Amino acid sequence: MYAVFVPEFIVIFIINACTLIVFARSRHLRKRTTYLIINLTVADLLVGAVSGPLHIYHSLKIKPGSGFSWQKFNVMVFEDTFAISSIANLCLISLERLHATLYPFRHCLIGKLTYIKTILCIWSLALTKASVIATLYLHEPAAYRYLWGSFIFLSLLIITTSYAIIIAKVKSNSPRNHFGLVAPERKLSVTLFIVSVVSVLTILPWVFNAVIQVHAFNRLSKSTQTFITYLVDVLFYASSFVNPLVYAIRMQEFRKAARLLSCKKTTESRNFQDIELHAI
Repeated sequence: MYAVFVPEFIVIFIINACTLIVFARSRHLRKRTTYLIINLTVADLLVGAVSGPLHIYHSLKIKPGSGFSWQKFNVMVFEDTFAISSIANLCLISLERLHATLYPFRHCLIGKLTYIKTILCIWSLALTKASVIATLYLHEPAAYRYLWGSFIFLSLLIITTSYAIIIAKVKSNSPRNHFGLVAPERKLSVTLFIVSVVSVLTILPWVFNAVIQVHAFNRLSKSTQTFITYLVDVLFYASSFVNPLVYAIRMQEFRKAARLLSCKKTTESRNFQDIELHAI
């Protein structure tokens, strides 16, 4: 378990931390259309830094239906809040892209404050939902799995429906049509669609596993149960580090900013060494 989870959580933290550094040091990337992407990156970073280690502790120390205590409750809440926020952000991004596609003129009028309020609402809802899930896990494990499974299923339904409508809309119009949808917006929508598809493929097995645990999990051998649970968890957390990789491949501005920062660091390092040699 440690051999798989610990490296995965380290990779999640490092990749998302590097992504945030690129966004933080490149002002032209911090715009209205990337606020939700930045928020998703923050959530994914916290998944690797907080949720991951707490998941390991929870797997070893906290059993389903073991009864309420504040320590167990807090562990469960902080473990689930960031994962819930990450999934909710994917839903929000898909809805934001849908609005940008269907109503491009109205979308341009949305201000920064609206995005900030929406992000705060997402975090509040994630914290509330995590509290409910933690309480159910400690008292009613079956209801906990149903709630988690239904949340993920609903989220995936929103994501797939939104992008299905976007694809149908884009195919029915030219690259620049009377609705005003321009190529950069389309490319961003495609990039975020790829992010969502990869996330769906990594998260969906969790839903199937939740159904199996409720109905037929006890019929399997202990070793099979353990293997399925670990495999599903590894895939679930993998969704938190694939997003920055897609940005690096698809977003030209992101690649340029990352290269500029890399070159700047190399130049600063060489200048520092030259100064030291000159001083000697």
